[in-house]
Amino acid sequence: MSSKMQYSLEQVQQWSPFVEQKIQRFPELLEQAHWQELWAEGELYQRVYQQIMNAVDEEELKTLLRQIRNWQMGRIAIRDLSGLASLQEVMLTMSDLADALVTSALDWHYERLCLRYGTPYGRESGLQQKMLVIGMGKLGGQELNFSSDIDLIFAYPEGGETRLDEYSNAKRTITNDLFFTRLGQALNKSLTETTGDGFVYRVDMRLRPFGDAGPLAVTFASLEHYYELHGRAWERYALVKARVMAGDATDAKYMFDILRPFIYRRYVDFSAMDSLRELKQMIAAQVKKKGMKHNIKLGPGGIREIEFIAQAFQLVHGGRDKTLQSRSLLTTLQVLEDNNFLEEESHQDLRSAYVFLRRAENRLQEWRDQQTHSLPSEPHQQLMLANSMGFSEYSEFMVVLSKHLEFVQGQFNEVFAEDEVCESQDRLSELWLSDLEDVGDLSDQNLPVDKAAHFLKVLRDFKDSRTIKILSREGALRLNATMPLLMQEVLKPEYSEQSLTRVLSVIEAIAKRSVYLVMLKENPESLAHLVKLCDVSAWLTEMLVKYPALLDQLLDERTLYAPLEASALQHEALALLDSTGQDEELFMNQIREWRHAQVFKVAAADITGHLPVTKVSDYLTWIAEAVLNATVEFAWQMMQERSGLPGGMTEANKRNPFMVLGYGKVGGIELGYGSDLDIVFVYEGLNSSDQAVSLKGKSLDNAIYFVRMGQKIISLMTTLMPSGVLYEVDTRLRPNGVSGMMVVDFEGYKNYLENKAWTWESQAFVRVRAVVGDAESVAAFEVFKTQFLCKERSIESLRTEVVDMRLRMQNELDKSNDELFDLKQGRGGIVDIEFMVQFLVLAYAHQYPNLSVFSDNLRILEAIAEAKLLSLQEVDGLLEAYKVYRSKYHRVALQKEKYLVASTCYQVQREVVQSVWNKLMLG
Repeated sequence: MSSKMQYSLEQVQQWSPFVEQKIQRFPELLEQAHWQELWAEGELYQRVYQQIMNAVDEEELKTLLRQIRNWQMGRIAIRDLSGLASLQEVMLTMSDLADALVTSALDWHYERLCLRYGTPYGRESGLQQKMLVIGMGKLGGQELNFSSDIDLIFAYPEGGETRLDEYSNAKRTITNDLFFTRLGQALNKSLTETTGDGFVYRVDMRLRPFGDAGPLAVTFASLEHYYELHGRAWERYALVKARVMAGDATDAKYMFDILRPFIYRRYVDFSAMDSLRELKQMIAAQVKKKGMKHNIKLGPGGIREIEFIAQAFQLVHGGRDKTLQSRSLLTTLQVLEDNNFLEEESHQDLRSAYVFLRRAENRLQEWRDQQTHSLPSEPHQQLMLANSMGFSEYSEFMVVLSKHLEFVQGQFNEVFAEDEVCESQDRLSELWLSDLEDVGDLSDQNLPVDKAAHFLKVLRDFKDSRTIKILSREGALRLNATMPLLMQEVLKPEYSEQSLTRVLSVIEAIAKRSVYLVMLKENPESLAHLVKLCDVSAWLTEMLVKYPALLDQLLDERTLYAPLEASALQHEALALLDSTGQDEELFMNQIREWRHAQVFKVAAADITGHLPVTKVSDYLTWIAEAVLNATVEFAWQMMQERSGLPGGMTEANKRNPFMVLGYGKVGGIELGYGSDLDIVFVYEGLNSSDQAVSLKGKSLDNAIYFVRMGQKIISLMTTLMPSGVLYEVDTRLRPNGVSGMMVVDFEGYKNYLENKAWTWESQAFVRVRAVVGDAESVAAFEVFKTQFLCKERSIESLRTEVVDMRLRMQNELDKSNDELFDLKQGRGGIVDIEFMVQFLVLAYAHQYPNLSVFSDNLRILEAIAEAKLLSLQEVDGLLEAYKVYRSKYHRVALQKEKYLVASTCYQVQREVVQSVWNKLMLG
């Protein structure tokens, strides 16, 4: 900020009789040294706090509080009106002043009440108790306006009673409840009493639990109990900006951890929109009743409407998106633009309107230090207001003000708009509320009689289900508002009959969490996406029934059909570690919800044609890799905390030596929907017999250390949580199978493969990749993989064993018959191609090392073509067959069908595969 004044002190006094009065009371304010420079962060707070804590008695405390408040308010007004201070500075300084005045008064009284009654201690914790003062509204957001009253709530951690010590004058103890009630009364008296120096603040305590009828100070447990049982929508709205302005920081964090679930729902909460509409309607009625049309806070397009816009998005989406859990309105508006909730232009215009209105609000209040938001009616004050805002005439000011108000009102109406009910929706609403027996009620839908009858029967069965019959009144009202919209969508000609049944299974699953019904009602696009996805996929329908939180994904088409790439997936999955810390249950639930959401987006993009089928496995494999990386890192941190670093490792050379080797589909980058993970755990670079030592001095062999880490990873992934399991995991491909160690050291793993592995295990190794591991471990694995695959083998012996194994699998697993073909195990199917690829790698990699580079069949086949081990025509035929089979594999998975097709399907592809098999494997 420039040190040059924009306006003179004489002009400032013209614009503010309050400043003129303060300069008369405090002549030193005439000196520029007192207000010219911006104070350093925290300087105002420290000055005020230290001055007030020096008060020797209550009378001096009252005097100091008021005189310091008046002097500082004079300084702030001069900086604001002269153009030295930005709006942000004024709001923050006003808030810092309130913090300092309230905290110092609180601490002053606390010390003296401890002398008088003893020091309060918690009944359960045995810890000393202190009171928290929660600042609400603009004070909570550190956006206090010039002459605002302050809304406060008093809370303390727990009940108990005071303890007497050598310094206290008390004869007997009192309860914490009584102690903090008296502390709150003393604090309020110091702030609100009017003396010759005025008052400090008007204090409003009506936002506390039960309002004026409730206790003045409440325990954390009472707060939690109140909001759980009695909390109303407007209280959620109020708590968005709540901030502990005085009290212990640790207690404050603990308290907000309790309150956050009430403020921010874990799901996207569109019920908040209706609640905010009702609140706004109440305020609008109040404004109209009191004739406050020219009120720049509460009137149309005023400050309150900008706050409602921001806080609507916060309450709806803040539980899912923590970046929206900000107390600052300007910060929230920026996040809304960053997250595409607001267009850039809308954000800039809302920001400009907010700054203009808040500056005008401060100018109105700086006139005589009065809490007013109404434009002046007296011509001289109107001119002074205009001049202070940079306009030569009041009419010019009003033109700009009106433009801002009009824009804000338009934005508000857009955000809180309710779609008009069309005539067809009215008819469908009547139909839904009827007995659903008369086929004629669907006459305008151009449905054949049999289809109309089926439609009504499905609706009747749904309506008669126990879930729907026992809905609460609120749930039933929300369902009745949503069903006509859903029926209108499902009846569109492009949807099949099964779509209604599938969609209703989702509606039945979410009916008791009726906020999702509100979401669908509020977002017609989401409803359209729901019907579309259910229509094309039984698997997606089942996902939505199992995990209703996935409905959140329907809100934004840009992300719904645009799954994340590998690097973004890794970043998001690892970010969950920061948000969950070492809370195991929280981590397990959040990573499951995250994984389900990512897979859902891949499936949605797949079945709607937004994602080529050849890329589906890539995305599904990347998701699994991201999950494995995050899960291994969580287990690694947990093991270090419990058992210290592994033996042979110090802080100086610390690294995570744990490696996850992916076999099968995850190794071959070919995961499908619902695939389990074939994985093997190894650790590299450490001796198995070295000892890890915990902070408590307990020692543990590395071998046991990493077995426990492996067990923890399995537990983290497979434990059944409310959000399901992460993946089914198969570790039987480890050395010695189920009888072998869960985790082996890398040297032992290599020794097993080189000296004890069966041919089928060598085949499986062709598709192995290190999917988790640091650079050092992965490099060591890649060297070994190349060496192992490039060993010279007896081609005829190898061919015989591979063919024998294939015949055994076919006899046991092939479900083909005269009518059906097994895509995977049938002759000429997927496994035939895989076995030929594995044979060629093991037989010829010593001659053609490029065969050992990749783990996925498609790129290995390309390497086979380069090596001319098969003709180009043969390789092209195998590639085409493999892609066709894999594509069908994904399709049947999405329809919850078995991997069997009619025996007449894929005759050309099957003949190509069998021809190559006969030539290569049978000679």
